[in-house]
Amino acid sequence: MSPHIPKREKLWSPIFVTIIAAILFAFMVGQGVNSGTTVYLERTGGTLALAGIGAMTFSVAAGVMRLVCGPLIDLRGRRIVLVLGGTIMLIGTIGPLFANEGAPFIIWRALQGIGFSASTTAANTAAADVLPFSRLGEGIGYAGLGQAIAMSIGPALALFLVSTNPPENFYFGLIACAALSLILSLLCRYEKHPELLPATSEYRARIERLRASSAADDAPGSDPASPASDVDGGPSADASAFRRVLHSVFEPTALRGTIVIFIMATVFSFNVFFMGSFGNSLHVANAGFYYTIMAIVMIVIRIAAGRFMDTVAPIRLMSIAALCGIIAFAMGAGCTSGALGPFTEAAFYAMGLPFGICMGLGMPVNQTIAVKMTPPERWGAANALFMLGIDLSNAVASIVWGFMIQSLGYAAALFGCIVMLALSLAVAFLVYPKASA
Repeated sequence: MSPHIPKREKLWSPIFVTIIAAILFAFMVGQGVNSGTTVYLERTGGTLALAGIGAMTFSVAAGVMRLVCGPLIDLRGRRIVLVLGGTIMLIGTIGPLFANEGAPFIIWRALQGIGFSASTTAANTAAADVLPFSRLGEGIGYAGLGQAIAMSIGPALALFLVSTNPPENFYFGLIACAALSLILSLLCRYEKHPELLPATSEYRARIERLRASSAADDAPGSDPASPASDVDGGPSADASAFRRVLHSVFEPTALRGTIVIFIMATVFSFNVFFMGSFGNSLHVANAGFYYTIMAIVMIVIRIAAGRFMDTVAPIRLMSIAALCGIIAFAMGAGCTSGALGPFTEAAFYAMGLPFGICMGLGMPVNQTIAVKMTPPERWGAANALFMLGIDLSNAVASIVWGFMIQSLGYAAALFGCIVMLALSLAVAFLVYPKASA
């Protein structure tokens, strides 16, 4: 008898495509408001100080919401958080059309951050739900396509719209993206029909186990044990309540991927906030072309990586990601030295090639580890903690890079990025699971 070769489980489904599209439009809003708001304020008489306060408000609101929506996703469901986040995000993009100065501006930026955070955390958790477990890493990589595409066209679309007349077209475009994200969120109804998911999806398996357990408890003669609880109301009850609250917002099993991405995302922060100004300092013709190259490479890598994300050891993928990032910033350091002469502009654009590989592999491999090391019923908290790590890293690193560039120049900041990439790889060797996750 010939050996039986198991058939690969189906990855793509209408609900998975719907979730990827919801992620795409949510990130279009997030990328758009962060890249276009400053220009919009400049065109409408606002100040850079207000823009800076708004950016900080967005980041803080998004970070705080990660802590809140993680437990909500696990306790109340993915769809309710998706819809709630989409609704808040839509309100936050409509509001500036009516009042966009002072306190109202800060309120809208806070709502944009809250809605964006809730939508993206819930959508990433939903993506993991609907995937067969044997292809979880591959599917998470594909789910990141929405984010990668948004990074490619979101800022460019936002800057184009804000440059048109009237500049309010900027918000009309964001409203359209937020509305599409909300509509797609309303279509994510798999929680009521888990039988439509792949047989080995962890969400379906968990629901089937709960249903079987409930049926057994309801059977005649069954004597289910009552849940343990602190009923005396004393200090042990207070301690237990504190532990429950802490457990609801913090998932320690997701720390392995979160710690590494926290270090690595400091470099992503430089890429988002300062790579354009670095290109301008080199007097390149179109610094934005770097982002286009990087985003295209990210998309290609996300698609290609699906073939080996679940079969190649995570530390190997992380090594490739970190080394490519180091190569990219070493090329940047060469640009600052003047050693490349007439090839400086070409070298700056070419940095997008290795750095696209760095981001295209670095984010999904660490997210896969964070999710796979976590019990399925805690995937909401795991995704929230993972994305909070990126948010906090971006917020802190953007300040550090800004001061470093101002006081020491771009060369020092580029060297700092190389150090952080090397550190992230060293930590990965220490914390990654020994077996393939």
